[in-house]
Amino acid sequence: MKINETIRKDGLRIISCHVPNKRSVQVELISRVGSAYDPADHQGLFHCFEHMAFKGTKTRSIEDLQSFSAKNLFGGNAATGTLGTTYDASVVDRKMPEACEYLCDIYFNSTFPARELKKEKQPILLEIARRNDNDAQIALHALLQCLYKENPVRLYGGGTVEGIKSIHRNDLMEEKKKWHIPSNTVAIAIGNVKHTNFVKEISKHIPLNFKKAQCKQWSDEADKLPVNKKKTIERPDREKNILLLGCKIPIRLDLKTKEALSFFNKLMGGQPNARLWNEVREKRGLAYAISSSLSGNAGLASYFLVYAEVNRTKLDTVEGIIRRVLNQPVTQKREFEELREISRDAFEVVAGEHAANYEGEIWEKIADGEPVKSVENQDKKRLKIIKSLTIKDIENARKRFIRPERFARVALIDRKTQ
Repeated sequence: MKINETIRKDGLRIISCHVPNKRSVQVELISRVGSAYDPADHQGLFHCFEHMAFKGTKTRSIEDLQSFSAKNLFGGNAATGTLGTTYDASVVDRKMPEACEYLCDIYFNSTFPARELKKEKQPILLEIARRNDNDAQIALHALLQCLYKENPVRLYGGGTVEGIKSIHRNDLMEEKKKWHIPSNTVAIAIGNVKHTNFVKEISKHIPLNFKKAQCKQWSDEADKLPVNKKKTIERPDREKNILLLGCKIPIRLDLKTKEALSFFNKLMGGQPNARLWNEVREKRGLAYAISSSLSGNAGLASYFLVYAEVNRTKLDTVEGIIRRVLNQPVTQKREFEELREISRDAFEVVAGEHAANYEGEIWEKIADGEPVKSVENQDKKRLKIIKSLTIKDIENARKRFIRPERFARVALIDRKTQ
């Protein structure tokens, strides 16, 4: 796997990742603007870009775009992130030029017809409704609001009902002029692709434009205690109750510390037969589901979570067990050696037999302001660290970040009705 990058004079970043033994190419255009940039009175504005990308361009109708996709694309989509909006297409390698032209067309030339926007708002509102019906999503959103004061990770990325209803075609057209410009755009191709050919095709469809975008920066607030330590949400007719505990993790850590935290997560609840599973479910039968995870948003925030589905009368009991388990020192050598062995085996299989999630890793480097070239050797560095990690490394990471005062707790429970 080899990564090359060309940065044009106007700031356009063109990145290729050549993956041997592949016949496909995934092409992406990323605008470095997302839900974090939604105006306060237009929450969901950039979510609309994603939905409206395929509703017609200056030269293509909806039917033309659908026909092209059906004929040429293995897969094509758009997605709204917190700091970026992505448009992608996967094709056989010989059709890389067609994919570039297609994506550049919907990226720069979409017309956002007013009648289509009016119609598309209904699916967007249903998407928001689906999110609002999801107890786990509601609990996570509440926890992030407890942990963060200003970081946009605390906001609903998809927007609000009021925000979506207030958006008009002119809003989209104005924002497109501001953000869909070369200096704010990243073009990525992954697969059987030659860098010079990719640069040529992208440059053919994106003329030079020296306009600059005003990007924002936020603190990850990792050095600050939670805004609120505890929150309870009541929803009607819930027989299953959710308990969620979490703390912030700095987004900029050295690779060894990141791997140590990953090991800690697996030991606690990120794998079968982890400590929390054994203590809460196997020994006591107090939960159906219990797990932990390291999550976050590239360039914005990172956090450690413990999730449990429990009976309402057992919430405090389960919380006490979770906190006790998290505060126990990591000292069991056998447990650690078993995890390190299987982690090394799994990593070698994934890195050796499959193309990794290179687009995600490349975007993470971009969002964090790090060189994308470093992704080339990241697998080797990670494997070396995995082999060398010690119990002491895991325990040092636990004591540094998994401290009681850093945690917030959310419970989503049944609202008793008379």
